[in-house]
Amino acid sequence: MEIEHEDRVHLKMSLDDLLEIMGNPTRRVILAKLAKLPHSTSELHKALGISRQAVHSQLEILKKYNLIEKIDPEKRGGKYRIVANLSLTMDISPDYYNIEYNTTNIKADSEAMFLKDAIDSTVYKNIKRPDEKVKFLGERIKNIEENICELERKRRELLQRKEGVIIALKKLVAKKYKHKLKQEKTRLDNLEKEILYTLFFQPAKFTQKINIDHLLDELFFSDIDRISRASHRTSIEELLRDISKAMGFIHNLDDDWIFDI
Repeated sequence: MEIEHEDRVHLKMSLDDLLEIMGNPTRRVILAKLAKLPHSTSELHKALGISRQAVHSQLEILKKYNLIEKIDPEKRGGKYRIVANLSLTMDISPDYYNIEYNTTNIKADSEAMFLKDAIDSTVYKNIKRPDEKVKFLGERIKNIEENICELERKRRELLQRKEGVIIALKKLVAKKYKHKLKQEKTRLDNLEKEILYTLFFQPAKFTQKINIDHLLDELFFSDIDRISRASHRTSIEELLRDISKAMGFIHNLDDDWIFDI
């Protein structure tokens, strides 16, 4: 993950952690409220209609992952605010699967940077009346939201095209490479095709040199013991050799596997 600004710090959070956090409706409501205004435990307790202890336990979980902080830790009844950016994108269809997530911590003094990027400061400063400034900011938000919607529409269109190409790829592999790939029904039979389609789901990740460790993670072999992972690594390298015999765009060069498309 690329960090665009020095005042952004990568949060060590796994996808499972993120899904567990966002899977809880109370935590989602708390984050939604904190995104609008800082709230104290007492205020959240009254707004959500649950006990202070329940609110406190959820706040502690969010603090544990550095998603929120107490504005004044020494003050009794202090308010909480969000101190992180979270982004989660899920694309799942009959012929495509991809989940991307990004988590960064933002320092309190980064607000000025966001304002500079989002607002034409010269025009804004020349507006005298507060209500006109509010209107100006509202129009900027509306324009940005319209641009986001257009990007999302274009993204959905591109995903549909990508899925269509993947379907064509699967049909071609089934028809033309059926007899070249492994035919015996072994525990590795499906894995050979899974490797191939994983490479094509996101070719940019593997173009040129194939990172075997990255490929293991994409095949969900990340949460296994060291010995089992090493065994799977050996199996994958063997299968890459089999695939390279059938398909010329995968080959071995100086002990590196090359995905040449």
